[in-house]
Amino acid sequence: MSLTLTETEIHVWQTNLVRSSNDCQQLAQTLSPDEKARAERFRFPRDRDRFIVSRGTLRALLGRYLNTSPDRVQFRYGDKGKPALAEPLASVGLEFNLSHSEDLMVCAVAYQQAIGIDLEYFRPVADLENLTQRFFTPREHAAIHALEGDRCLRSFFQHWTCKEAVLKATGNGLMSLSAIEVCLQHDTAKLVRHDNASTRAWSLQLFTPAPNYIGAVAMNAPERSLVYREC
Repeated sequence: MSLTLTETEIHVWQTNLVRSSNDCQQLAQTLSPDEKARAERFRFPRDRDRFIVSRGTLRALLGRYLNTSPDRVQFRYGDKGKPALAEPLASVGLEFNLSHSEDLMVCAVAYQQAIGIDLEYFRPVADLENLTQRFFTPREHAAIHALEGDRCLRSFFQHWTCKEAVLKATGNGLMSLSAIEVCLQHDTAKLVRHDNASTRAWSLQLFTPAPNYIGAVAMNAPERSLVYREC
């Protein structure tokens, strides 16, 4: 069944990566030869199956937007590894980005819009203070450690997902996280500095796709509405 996406929307999908062996086999059939080869290089079956489900689900979703079969979707990759649609489908202007953590995958889809998404599983972090001091700005570091217990850890992951989402949206890969500064107030995020881009048009949205997960979407269009869906 085809999917409709307007130019005023951004669709945010989520799916569980734990599937039956039959589902994995069906999704594997839609992968490209290089994706199948990559799947076989995983050491553990669990990681292999997660990769198959994430790529197969991405292909299935994009195929529904593009009215084509999943196996006909082809990708190209930027200098920093960001995936995008290859020609001739690239001319449609459909943009996407995905992220996965533990057993969950999220994917953001938009038209003619730079977009990035990141997902993290809420978990203890060793040596948190040194980590934020090294990779975050002084103001972010101070804001995170002004909180205590789970609130401190939650703030860390909120900052982290926002910064990663921006890097993925701009295609900058894993450049220094301190090149980006995020301000959080009552679970609302704002981009206040980016060394390689203007912050004026960028918007950040935090979301919780499931218990113990934190996600963030970065978009270069503050006026667009986010629509959350499951598959």
